[in-house]
Amino acid sequence: MKKLKTLGIIMGALLVLFVAAFAVMAALGIFTVETGEGGGISFNPIVMKKNWEIPLSEKTAVIKTEKGEIKIALADCEAAEKFSELAKSGIYLESAFDTVAEDLFISASANGESFEAEMTSYACVYGAVGFVLEGEKAAPDFFIVTKNGLSGLSESFMTEQGFDEEKIAFYKENGGIPEYEGKVIIFGKVLSGMETAEKIAKTENSGYTGGYKPAEAVKIIFAGIIEPEETTE
Repeated sequence: MKKLKTLGIIMGALLVLFVAAFAVMAALGIFTVETGEGGGISFNPIVMKKNWEIPLSEKTAVIKTEKGEIKIALADCEAAEKFSELAKSGIYLESAFDTVAEDLFISASANGESFEAEMTSYACVYGAVGFVLEGEKAAPDFFIVTKNGLSGLSESFMTEQGFDEEKIAFYKENGGIPEYEGKVIIFGKVLSGMETAEKIAKTENSGYTGGYKPAEAVKIIFAGIIEPEETTE
């Protein structure tokens, strides 16, 4: 009887530990639980993202330009919070996309001071949005990667720099500019409106030697943040 009682206590303790572990994994988003047909329970595994994949949060930014709208999902990071702060301050209403390079990136300048921000590990892939580093600080200007593909030079760069095979494969699948890693802080990714970003990138400009300056900068007419559970008309 004593052995059975001891076994019962052990089993009870293990059950408590199992339930606790289950709750922790659910809280971390390792899986979700949904009610299935007939009232049953179904488990839907979630593939955990690599630390270079840009997570899509519920907090988004909306950038309206003369050539269309761009919606950006902001990551859960310090730089994204800074971008939200800047957008809410109205700083981008006085700015424009004044650097445009087709199949590379577009960049909007803002009249503000540089600031310190924690570096992220997100890859500089197609659709990525970020700040450019100026020394140890970030400029309030932001850019969007429009390079939809990967050049042979970029592949060689990753090999020479010791990128692991998984990350190289990730860039090959998603395109982008791996050469910018360490020089920029990625804080989000375009949810919709890449066609607008690409249209801006195709604006006639001065080319590489002229700094990709457009004949006429594309003005930003609205920049705002949509918090979770808020809706737009």
